[in-house]
Amino acid sequence: MALSKKGKIVRETLERFPDVSSLAVSRYLINEYGEVFNHDIQQARELVRYHRGLKKGGHNFTPLPVRHNIKPPQTQRTLRTPYDLSPGLWLTFADVHVPFHEMKPIEAMIKHAQTWKIDGIFIDGDFQDCEAASFWMPTKKRNFDLEIEATIDMFDFINAELKPKKRVYKPGNHEDRLPRLFANKMPEIGMSMGGIVAQTEVLGFESRQIEYLDSLQVVMAGKLPIFHGHELRYSSVVNPARGLFLKLKSWGMTAHSHRSSEHTETNLAGTVLTTWSIGCLCNLSPDYFPYANNWNWGFALVNVEKDGNFEVVNKRILPNGQVV
Repeated sequence: MALSKKGKIVRETLERFPDVSSLAVSRYLINEYGEVFNHDIQQARELVRYHRGLKKGGHNFTPLPVRHNIKPPQTQRTLRTPYDLSPGLWLTFADVHVPFHEMKPIEAMIKHAQTWKIDGIFIDGDFQDCEAASFWMPTKKRNFDLEIEATIDMFDFINAELKPKKRVYKPGNHEDRLPRLFANKMPEIGMSMGGIVAQTEVLGFESRQIEYLDSLQVVMAGKLPIFHGHELRYSSVVNPARGLFLKLKSWGMTAHSHRSSEHTETNLAGTVLTTWSIGCLCNLSPDYFPYANNWNWGFALVNVEKDGNFEVVNKRILPNGQVV
């Protein structure tokens, strides 16, 4: 006797999950084929019991036949290709946290960079704070429109002052707040749509010639990998640079910690390996961490050579605005 549509679905499901309880199989059927079973879990369960021979007059399909010609499932992994900064001198900074930025270190950085012939600017995350989209309790009244306006104004101010040939922006964990909000509140739109619409279109990255990367993408300055810091889980008991070295066992640079630091070790082959963390350009005494946070202002100049070699000049900015 030919099986009905429901019977075929139940039979195929039992072949896939022979050792799963009838109730669990029924829940699976409702989740995957709800309309076929009128979203009635009892109806689905009765059919499962019937085809398992557990109900009077039912068909016992056990032992179940071996499945043949089964195609492997499609992977849902994400491939992340490193982004390579082109050869040249890159002004690298992070953690501006607009609108909680500080103009004194920003102007000091710009003035210092104007004495160098920089080829591009690399923003290493948390340029925008996105407090209005945060899970955490806000310190001010939520106003995302004003945050967007302030971010655009800061972009345009820095671009006008430095006139870089290239602009690359890797988002950090604070920029991720917005797509995560979309994914949480509107999962049918998801993180990708939220990120594209709210962060690339509204901020006008294309018209401003800003290349916007993935927040989990590694940026390579020649042989130097650069992270924002939220992608790596490392301890910074001594300082962030040492924590980064213990994680990478290689060269590396990070932001996120709001602290300037450097750590150097030499491996068995005699290769000198150095890691750096760069300071921030934001308020050093925020409401959520006002005292003894060990933060400092800072930025870095990263020179990338054609052969992959690199040079890092990690700068601190003192409270009086002096760059050291």
